[in-house]
Amino acid sequence: MLNIFQTTPKEVLRFLGALFSVCVYDNTHIKITLFGIKIKIPRPKYSKLKKQNPFYKYKLENRDITKLPPAKGDLRDIQLANMILLKEIDYVCRQNNLSYWLDGGTMLGAVRHKGFIPWDDDIDVGMMIDDYEKIIEAFEQSSRDKDIYAAYYKDEKHPNMYFIKVKHKKCPALFIDIFPFYIYGKAMNVQEQLEKTKEIKAIRKKLLHKVTISTPEEEIKSLYNDIMKKIIPQTQPERKEDTDLVWGVQYNHNWKNWFTNYNVIFPLKPMEFEGCEFLGINNPDAFLSRLYGEYMSYPPNITFGHNVYKDKKPQELEIIKTYVQSFLLGSKE
Repeated sequence: MLNIFQTTPKEVLRFLGALFSVCVYDNTHIKITLFGIKIKIPRPKYSKLKKQNPFYKYKLENRDITKLPPAKGDLRDIQLANMILLKEIDYVCRQNNLSYWLDGGTMLGAVRHKGFIPWDDDIDVGMMIDDYEKIIEAFEQSSRDKDIYAAYYKDEKHPNMYFIKVKHKKCPALFIDIFPFYIYGKAMNVQEQLEKTKEIKAIRKKLLHKVTISTPEEEIKSLYNDIMKKIIPQTQPERKEDTDLVWGVQYNHNWKNWFTNYNVIFPLKPMEFEGCEFLGINNPDAFLSRLYGEYMSYPPNITFGHNVYKDKKPQELEIIKTYVQSFLLGSKE
């Protein structure tokens, strides 16, 4: 216990700061820390904009979620601008014989809305680890837009999250997350998958607990290699169809089950998204049911895109506008 009679004022302030603090979290939230418990509170402007969002009203009216109108304004602009990045991923992968597929919320949007979830703005893509590790060089060699590139990303708030994004050099609001999938080595029932997921989380937490924003990237990569060595069984199946895939290790998502069967993902199939054709997975229903439960219904909470309410420089707004026009005109095939 701190003895205030034997400490300096600076030490007392540091102790009190550890008990209670308020800080700006991002453009939309402030973070309150009280006795180690962290709470994010929407900033007044953001909270007001949330209440104006029409999708809350649609949910209360129980409108058919599959027939909701698309987003409008800034949110729709970011969605359509990001489509140029998705089309570039498709092009680069085809040029380099790499496989990808629409993943997570993007897969959900494709199935339920034939495009973006109306209140979301980002795009998720999945890749097998062998192709994933080639995508950065593939973009360097094949991207048709010098400002669109692929690179590893380390989250400042969560530095142990380390995965590849496709980004725009001059517009941070535009990006696509790429998540790696690994061949696990055997097929398991759901209970076994849940138990193995808990084990992976414990291994991950133990190895990555000291990672900070200043930890060298090579050290982080080495730690992830150590995690995978501890996870993947030594004996591999003769047929890929007889195994599960494990995913999410690099970004510590909150799903309870980090496994899906190989046959759920493969073979990949064409899928419509915003009027274009991209690669989707073999059994979207099995995958989305595992992630979201009743995915054709409204979620418990309607959240918002990553960037729609964040401040943007005039140059960024101009890039977004230009990409929206480019997508609508179909100038990038």
